[in-house]
Amino acid sequence: TINKIFLNLYSDININNYYESLEKALVKKKNRQRFPNNGEIEVTLAVKDVYNTKSKNTVYLLELLENYNNREYVSIDNPDITIEHIYPQNPDAKWYDMLDENSVKKIEDKYLHTISNLTLSGNNGSLGNKTFAEKKDLNKDNKQQGYIYSRLWLNQYLKEIDEWNLDTIQKRYKILYDRFIQIWKYPDVIIEDEEVENDEDYNIFNAPDPRHRKLDYFIFKDEKIITDEVAKMYYHVVSNLFDENSSAFNHPDLKNL
Repeated sequence: TINKIFLNLYSDININNYYESLEKALVKKKNRQRFPNNGEIEVTLAVKDVYNTKSKNTVYLLELLENYNNREYVSIDNPDITIEHIYPQNPDAKWYDMLDENSVKKIEDKYLHTISNLTLSGNNGSLGNKTFAEKKDLNKDNKQQGYIYSRLWLNQYLKEIDEWNLDTIQKRYKILYDRFIQIWKYPDVIIEDEEVENDEDYNIFNAPDPRHRKLDYFIFKDEKIITDEVAKMYYHVVSNLFDENSSAFNHPDLKNL
């Protein structure tokens, strides 16, 4: 499949206009090969688990976010610099006194391993599962472990705030997203009508019979989910709807369905 993708790309390249023809080829791709636009990136990256993907991909993402337009290059190959969860994977009990139950559940279920909750630190062991205020100002033995002492770009916003909650998570995401689309820019090219390939996406009302078919992905409430199993799509949609309004499932028509 990889070779086929590269061969298709190669056939679209004009050696006399290499970069623009490559950009056009990427923008014209559909389904699994498609080049996501900024709107899709904004929605998907917000909830993407980037911590539990291939470690080299996580390192690449954080390293480029940190070093974009930075004069002093920061290498994550430095063993002293590691990935830090701002809201910890195993939080101290004091976190539960500072956040309401709904916020804790949402952060742990939706944002724990996303780019918004991850940063780089040379003091991960010292910061551990401490509260945000403790992590921010930590200066044990005058060794300046806290975020407030960090010279990393990824920690600049953390110096300016006093709490870590759903609001500050979303504000930090906006900062990271704006930087992301500067690094990985969507091609600025014009595609003529005759160049546009047929789009094979369907909405749920005109989709063909799913038997003997596989998905590339589905989009539910602006979240793009990558899966090839129709059953997983139904499970995801129904479970989300049930969480939102379980009583609706007692309606006779829906129960029969």
